[in-house]
Formats: sequence, C-alpha cells, structure tokens
Amino acid sequence: MPSRHGAPRRIPRWLGVLGLVALGLGGPLIYVFGSPAYSSGDEAAHVDYALQLWQGRLPVFEDGLVLANTMGVHPPVQWTAQHPPLFYLLLAPVVGPLVDAGHIVGAAIGARLVVAGLAVALLFAVRWTTSRIFPGRPAVAWAAALITGLSVWFVRLGGSVYNDVLAAVVVCLAFGMLVAMFREPHRRRWYLGFTLFITLAALTRFSALPLCALLLTAFLIQRLTVSRPGFWRAVGAPVLSGVVMVLGSAWFYLRNVALTGNLSGGHPDWATEHTGRGARPLLKVAGDPDFWKTMLQQFSTRTVPEQPWAWWMNWGIPILFLLPVAVGGVIWLRRIAVTRTPTDVDTIAPTARRSDVAAPDRSGESRGTEMIVFGVIVLACLGVAAMQISHTAGAGSSLPRYFFALVPFLAPVMALALVTGRAAAIALLGWVVIRSTLMGVETSAMLARRFSGEQAAIWPGLTWAGYVLALAGAAALVVTILIARHPRFQHTRPSAEFRALLSDGTP
Repeated sequence: MPSRHGAPRRIPRWLGVLGLVALGLGGPLIYVFGSPAYSSGDEAAHVDYALQLWQGRLPVFEDGLVLANTMGVHPPVQWTAQHPPLFYLLLAPVVGPLVDAGHIVGAAIGARLVVAGLAVALLFAVRWTTSRIFPGRPAVAWAAALITGLSVWFVRLGGSVYNDVLAAVVVCLAFGMLVAMFREPHRRRWYLGFTLFITLAALTRFSALPLCALLLTAFLIQRLTVSRPGFWRAVGAPVLSGVVMVLGSAWFYLRNVALTGNLSGGHPDWATEHTGRGARPLLKVAGDPDFWKTMLQQFSTRTVPEQPWAWWMNWGIPILFLLPVAVGGVIWLRRIAVTRTPTDVDTIAPTARRSDVAAPDRSGESRGTEMIVFGVIVLACLGVAAMQISHTAGAGSSLPRYFFALVPFLAPVMALALVTGRAAAIALLGWVVIRSTLMGVETSAMLARRFSGEQAAIWPGLTWAGYVLALAGAAALVVTILIARHPRFQHTRPSAEFRALLSDGTP
C-alpha cells in the first residue's frame, strides 16, 4: 500500500520472480523433451567434451569422440575441442556418472536440464543488468527479461547442450557489474564481480573475448573521461582486470595455438574439405541479404514454411526485432540529450504529481556514463556481427544462434520501446501475444520433424507442458510490468544503493 505521502509502492516481486522461473524453464523444456537427443550436429560433441573431462583429459580434434552414441548424429571429429572448458566442467558431474551407468541418452537429457537451469539464470542476469542501466525503471528491467525469454534461440539453446547460454550469462553479468561500477565507483564488490565475470567469459567461449575487450575499453574510457580518479588509478584498475582475465585463461588458448596454430582452435582447411563450404570475400558476405535474413531470426524463424503464418519469415524480423530496437534506441538517445526529463514522462497519469516520478541526474558525469553504456551496446552488436561475417567468410557456417549473443545487449533497448508511452500496454501485449503464438507454431513444427536414421525418443506431452509453463511465466511477467509502470512505482531519484540480485531498484 502507498504511504500517505505518496512514496513508491513495492512491486509484487514474488510474481515477477515466479514468472522468470516459469518462463526460463518452460521455454527450454520445449526443446529438452521435443527434440531427440543428439539430433543436432554438435550436441554429441559437447556431451563428449564433458565426458572426457570426467575421465580426466581435454579432448583433441583429431582424436574424435569417446561417447558411443548410436542415435542421432555422431561427429567424425571432436569439433568442439577448441572451446574453453568452463561449461563442460559444469556438465561433467552429470554426464560422467550417467554415461558410466550406460545411460547415453539420459546423459544428454541431464546435460540439457543443466543448460535449462542456466537459462533461468540468464533471465535473472538480464533483469538485474537492465536495472543497473535504467535505475528507477523496474518495468524496463522485467520487460527485458521477458523479451529474452521469448526469443527463438533462448528456447532452442536453453534446451540443448550448447555453451552459448553460459557465455550469455557471464557476459551479461560482466556488463551489469561494469554499469553498477559506473554508478557506484566506491563499491569494490562491483569491480571484483566485473573482473570475475570477464575471466569466466574468457573460459567459456573464444567469441566472448572481443566482448570482454570492449567492456575493458569502456571501463578505461569512463575512468579517463568521466570519473577521473587520476591517470594511474584510472588506467590501473582496467589493466589489472585484464591481467587477471589473461592469467586465468591464457593457458587454454596457448594450448589451442600449440594444437592448431591459432588462438580460436579452428580447422578451416578441414571444414572446407569436408563440409563443402568455401571461403568468401568479407564484403560479399556483409552485403548478402540472405546472410542477414538468416542471422536476424531471433524472434521469428523460417523453419516453419508449411505453416499458415509463413509470411512472418519476411515480416517477423522487422516488426518483432528491428522496429523495437530502433524505437528504443531513439527513446534512449532522447533521454541522454534532454537536460532534465522525468524517467517515465510518457507514463505519468494526469493526476500524478511530478514528484512521484523519477527525475534523473543530468549532470555531465551522468550523461557521459549513459553515452558510454549506450556505446557499449552499439559496439557489442557491431562486434558480434563482424565476428560472424569473418567466420562465414572463412568457410564457417551461418547459424542464427551465433547472433543470440546480441539479445541480452538489445533486450533493454527493446524493452524501453515496449514500456514507454501511452500506448505501451497495447504494444507490450501485442508483442507478447504474437511472439507467444509463434512459439506455439514453432513447437508444433518441431514435433512434426522427420529425421533420417535412428533417433532417441521425444515426449510431446511434456513438450506442450513446457509451452504452457512458458505462457504462464510470460503472463505473470506482463502483469508485473503493467503494475511496475504505474507512477506510484517510480523513484523520486535514481537509486544510490544497489541491493541484492533480485532487488527491484526501489530504495
């Protein structure tokens, strides 16, 4: 209940937390139970990596797999051996005992369930990081997590044995720690957390290294141009974080160099010879419309051509993805440019007092920090795109899952578009209904797939139960967001004290 002085109410956090858990588990469970174990090209290799760690060694590309799966795809070489081992260390205690007991398919399902747990963690990480980016805007934070949980590749990667979800968790938390450090530079825990998570990111995926370098550069720029603690202190903190990251992960990348001659551990010559993919000029890849239509399938997919909603393969990308990104970007730039504006000016009720709504500090320091945070998101997206263009040009595959790394960065921007303005409730509900419907269509199409060769069993009933659970979670989050948009839930000033991971941003 509000106080008689108009103090902000507390959001029913339990409803939002339950929504995150339900959506975070429900979506991935669709794929856990609806897609045969080892039916994708890489899943057996990822499970085998964890098994080899359980047996006390790191895998080698040329040595192939130890895992003797007879169903699904059995790769001819160990083509996940170039990945750092953190993800597989988490899987090994689950995979190893199950394989030793003869449950090869069960090992894949167990590993998928571990990844589903990481998917829940990703939604909490996105919500927390967004609350650091937009303090005083709890609706934006909840909406960013909702958007992430409804993305196509959150469902697929969250229910499969791939390391993308863990990479997204640690990079997202590193970004959140960086922003929290910008807001509260005197809090050492943010610095320690930032250093920890960039080190974990370096131990998860090679493709996370450029993002870690970007975050370190942003840290250095902010200290040199905004906080200005003195040159040596400004330079020393980012350098120390970078040194810790290198010391924690260099051993593995040096191993890659020793085995393959390159840091990434890739084998482009083998890929060219055995996959039929050839090298292409960078500019040709960057200018290929089909490349972008494929990679941008984050909230709609072309894998359901037999469905009556097939037209969404052409319009889902601009309507569900690019339009919210563009609108949210404009809103954020206006927020930076305006000298002094309420945090949620478009949602002020006619009878609400202006003191009930946040009026963020627009000092040069605050504006400079926001510009750096905005720039990090833009450069992260450009960096991920550049890495994938380079990968494809070097005979790599163009898989839209590689662009899932963009979603945790862009979800706060998209959320800003869906919760700002007088028509925000309609925009939010429309977006969620469309995306939830498409998720059901995608689930039906997945269950209707036909494979060649022997495949593991699937469980359609449990698959649809996961879909219903995801819908319930999405509904709970929509209610939480609509409540959070009420003026009574806005701050009277930006939060000066960041609480625990689940804090809703209210002081």
